[in-house]
Amino acid sequence: MVLVADAEAVDVAARGRELRFDPSLADGANVNFVSPGANGRWRMRTYERGVEGETLACGSGSVAAAILLTEWGCTSSTVELETRSGRLLTVSLRRDGQRWFPSLRGEARIVYQAQLAEI
Repeated sequence: MVLVADAEAVDVAARGRELRFDPSLADGANVNFVSPGANGRWRMRTYERGVEGETLACGSGSVAAAILLTEWGCTSSTVELETRSGRLLTVSLRRDGQRWFPSLRGEARIVYQAQLAEI
């Protein structure tokens, strides 16, 4: 996760690709850009490996961002993230020692359907 002043101003395609392929990451990584948003929420944009571009949301990235923001003292144990889709993902965190127990809540939508045909 990269904490930025304004997630909307980030060139996600260029900066995300650069970080995704950083030599220190053997298998690459998703890259999430997070900035403070309105009403105590956070704004998040994601460059996703495999897709090799920006995606509308990233559940695992949201959980990771919430844990880091909490660890860094930027927020409490409930984190609201506005994704590129404009939808809200809410991550609730519980910690037991060194272990985190996250819960992710948000709207789920079918954005694509396909049917495989027999050959």
